[in-house]
Amino acid sequence: MIAGTGSRFQGRDDIVVHAPARILWQLISDSYELPSWGPPVKSVEVMTTADDAEKLGTARRVHAEFGGKSGYFLEHRVEHVDGRKIGYLIDEESFGLAGLVLRPGFSLELEPKGDQTTRVIFSFFHDPRGFKGRIMNPLIKRQQRRNRLAALASLKRRAEDMVGLQSPDDPPWHKAPSSLA
Repeated sequence: MIAGTGSRFQGRDDIVVHAPARILWQLISDSYELPSWGPPVKSVEVMTTADDAEKLGTARRVHAEFGGKSGYFLEHRVEHVDGRKIGYLIDEESFGLAGLVLRPGFSLELEPKGDQTTRVIFSFFHDPRGFKGRIMNPLIKRQQRRNRLAALASLKRRAEDMVGLQSPDDPPWHKAPSSLA
């Protein structure tokens, strides 16, 4: 399967979050929210003017730390379905993946399951680069899966915390049912 990144599907994981899709969309579509739920992310720089909303084509530099090594990813948004799905292509990175993969990218998709529950689907795409990339691909996919699962668990915690932190003055449709809080 080819994604908006132009590369092949390499893995997918999902999680059910007890929060409305609008909260999850806020977290995944606003790059400045990424450090609040992306475990390795330390900071994000969006490459647009302050007045512009992020959209298709918007670039960002994500500063992260993996295994004690600090570095960055330069990414741009290649998919944007408002309220439902975003996808990014990683144009440049400093962690050494470029020697092993071509056109790495990922997408996050939201599937509302009622007013207060949303399924989040996190997919990763790339093409192995050369012989070494093909040999290393099973290890790369395993590491990507660990990263996806950690990000999904952290996103779930953050979104469910946001639902729990809403003011008692908020309208009732903004609150999670007590059995989900």
